Amino acid sequence: MENTQSVSFFERARQFLNQTPPDYAVAVPLLRQAVQEGDTEAAFQLSGCLMNGLGVRKNAEEGIALLEQAASAGHPYARYNLLQLKEAGGTPVALLLGIYGDLAEQGMVQAQMRLLKYFNETGKTDKALYWAKKAAAANHPQAQYYLAQYYQNAAEPDMEAAYRLYRQAAEQGLVAAHWQLGLQYLYGQGVPQNHEQAAHYLRIAAEQGIAAAQTALAEILLPENNKEALVWFQTASEQGDNNAHAALAELYLLGRYVERNPEAARSHAEAAAQFRHPEALRLLGDIYSYGLGVDADSDTARGYYRQAAEAGSMAAYQKLVSDSALHDRQNYERIKETALQHQKLEQLYQQAFASYHGLNQMQDYSEAFEFYLQAAKLGHRRAQTDLGMMYYSGKGVEEDTAQAAYWFGCAAESNDATAQYSLACLYFNGEGIERNIAKACALLEAAICNGHPHKDALIPLLNQWREMMSSLERPSEK
Repeated sequence: MENTQSVSFFERARQFLNQTPPDYAVAVPLLRQAVQEGDTEAAFQLSGCLMNGLGVRKNAEEGIALLEQAASAGHPYARYNLLQLKEAGGTPVALLLGIYGDLAEQGMVQAQMRLLKYFNETGKTDKALYWAKKAAAANHPQAQYYLAQYYQNAAEPDMEAAYRLYRQAAEQGLVAAHWQLGLQYLYGQGVPQNHEQAAHYLRIAAEQGIAAAQTALAEILLPENNKEALVWFQTASEQGDNNAHAALAELYLLGRYVERNPEAARSHAEAAAQFRHPEALRLLGDIYSYGLGVDADSDTARGYYRQAAEAGSMAAYQKLVSDSALHDRQNYERIKETALQHQKLEQLYQQAFASYHGLNQMQDYSEAFEFYLQAAKLGHRRAQTDLGMMYYSGKGVEEDTAQAAYWFGCAAESNDATAQYSLACLYFNGEGIERNIAKACALLEAAICNGHPHKDALIPLLNQWREMMSSLERPSEK
C-alpha cells in the first residue's frame, strides 16, 4: 500500500503537470519526494522529465534507472517504454515479443499495434489480424484501416465491412481512410457509385497532400470546374503522380481548358513515360508523329506507339494500324490482325483487373484469376505480374510461391519492373525458388533501371544486398 504522504506529493505534482502550460520546474521536486516514498507513477513521470530535460537538467541515465524501477513495479507504460528503448538500441523485436504480448493482452493499444506491425511485416497474417481486431475494437484508426484493407482484399472480400472500418478511421481523422472512401464511392466498391460523395472524401485527402487523391479529384472536377481541376492536376504532378502528368500532357497537347502548349505537353508526357505510363507513351507518339513542338519523326513515333501498345493503350494499337495502312500496305493485314489480338488480350486483362478490384461490380478473386490466367498465357506481362501476385498471396487460388516465381519470371523477361522486383525478393529469400543473392541483385537493379515506381527506395536496398553478397563471398577469418 502506498504511503499517504507520497500520494499527496504526487497529487500536488500532477496539478503542475496538468496545467497549461505545465510547470515542470515546480513539479520535479515534488515528484522526487513522491519517488522517495515509493510512488510508482511518480517514478514514471520523473523518468520522462529527466530523459527529456523538462524542468531539470537532462539526465538519461537517471531517467532510465527510474523507468526500470517503475517497470519492475509493474507500471505498464514504463514496461512499454523500456521495450521501445531496447528496440532503438538494436534488440531484435522477436526477443521482446513476450513482454509486448503481456502488455497487449492487458489491453495496451500501443503494444497491440506494435505486434500488428511486426506480424504483418513477417508475413504472419493470422496473428496480425488477431491484434488488428483487438486494437480496432479499442477504436485505433490505423488498426481499423488495416482491417479494412484486409477485408477489401481478402479471398472472399467484404466491401461493406471495409467501408464501415474506413468510415470509423476517417471519423478519427485518418487521411488515408478518406482517400479510400473516395475511391469506393468513385468506383462503386461496396457502396452505390456517387461522384459527389467521392469528391467530398477525395478533397479531404487531397488537401492533406495525397497525390493520387488529388488526381482522382481533378478528374471528377474537370468537366464542371476545370480551373480547380487544373490546380489539383498540377499539384499532384509536382509530387510525381504519373496519372496527373499524363492528364496534363493531353490537356496541353489538345488545348483543352488551357492554352495549347506542345512543349509543356511533351515535358509532362516524358515524366510519366519514364514509368511506362501507356497514355503518356501514346501522347509522345502523337507529338513525334505530327511534329508538335518537335521535328516530325515517324520512326520515333512508331517506337512510342509500340511501347504504349505493349503497356496497354488501345489507342496506340489503332495508331499503329492506321500508320500501317498509310505507309506499310504490304504488312497491313498482319499488323491489323496483331492489333486485334492485342485488343482482345487487353480486354481480358481489364476484365481481370475490374474483377480483382471490384470496379463497378462485385469483387471476385476467382473470376479475376481465370481472366488473368488466360491473358498471362497469351503473353500479357501485366497479367503475368498480377497472376504471380495472386499465387504469392493465395488470393483466388491456393498459395504457391513456385508458380508465383514462374509468372514473375515471364513478366520480368519482358522488363516489367514490378515483376523484376518481386522475383528479386523471391530469389533473395529463397521462396518458391532456390536462394540466389546474385540473381536477386541483378533483378533488383533491372527493376530500378526499368522505372520501378519506388526506385529511390530500392537503391539502398540494392546496396544492402550487394554488401551482404560480398560478405558471403569473402573468406571467413580464422
